[in-house]
Amino acid sequence: MPLVKIAIPAHVPEAKVRALADAVHAALVATCDVPGADRFQLITRHDTAHRHVDPTFPDLARSADAAIVEIALRRGRTDDQKRALYKQTVERAASGGWHADDIMIALTENSLADWSFGGGIAQYARG
Repeated sequence: MPLVKIAIPAHVPEAKVRALADAVHAALVATCDVPGADRFQLITRHDTAHRHVDPTFPDLARSADAAIVEIALRRGRTDDQKRALYKQTVERAASGGWHADDIMIALTENSLADWSFGGGIAQYARG
């Protein structure tokens, strides 16, 4: 179960936000063996005063629409799967008006015992 957090500039239209959220989920399903119904996303909007995103690091050209996508997921995906995830996310988001340089993705891997879906139980790490 990935947990996705998407930080978006406040001015980005809702349709464009939805396009990115859908792109991230579709790419996770296609590249990382995530079930289609396993969608947990938190989307936050930030005004200019509460966002600091370098427009050019590392040799990119980010616009004022730049978004940051954080994905926490269980350890075990290969580097090739991760690369495919990044590529497919950007390709899918392009149809919603996103530019490749405006999507930053950071993955955080963890283990089975790091998840509780509710009830105070680590459902994947019983015992």
